[in-house]
Amino acid sequence: MDELGIYIVGFDRAGYGESDPNPKRDVKSEALDIEERADQLELGHKFYVLGVSMGGYSIWGCLQYIPNR
Repeated sequence: MDELGIYIVGFDRAGYGESDPNPKRDVKSEALDIEERADQLELGHKFYVLGVSMGGYSIWGCLQYIPNR
C-alpha cells in the first residue's frame, strides 16, 4: 500500500462511535464533510470511497453531491 500511495481512512457517522450527535445532519452535509476531510488530508483532486452496510448512505451522498471528486 505504501508503494502505491493507498490510504484507508475511516470515520464515525454523527451520533455513532465517538462522534457527537447532530440532528441537522443529512446526506449532503456528510458528503461535504468527507470532501473537506479529503482536502485536509491532501488526498488529491480524485479519491475513491467504499461503504459497507450503513456506509452506503455516505457513498450515495458522495456520488450525488461531489461526483467530480
